[in-house]
Amino acid sequence: MSYRHDLKLLRRAQKQAKRQLRQLAKLELTGLTAVTLHAHTRQVTITLASSTGAPFTDALREALREHRQELQAEAQQLLLTWLEDEQLRDRSALAAGLPLA
Repeated sequence: MSYRHDLKLLRRAQKQAKRQLRQLAKLELTGLTAVTLHAHTRQVTITLASSTGAPFTDALREALREHRQELQAEAQQLLLTWLEDEQLRDRSALAAGLPLA
């Protein structure tokens, strides 16, 4: 992809996010709870009555928090593995007398 294409996609995503935030703010002011589901190409916002929405959003928020923590732990482990591999590669290059790349 080109830089211009990436920039165009980024601007489109920013506009979409602003529209979504305005929509959610309007719903919040009226006392409704809303949940937005995202997919790669589209998003759907579902409004819920506050009495039924609160337990659902709390459970969803907790599940998302746990998933985010799992992803962060996995990313940290991958980073540590990569750093160890780099150190081993540097040591073997020094031992062989080769310049580091």
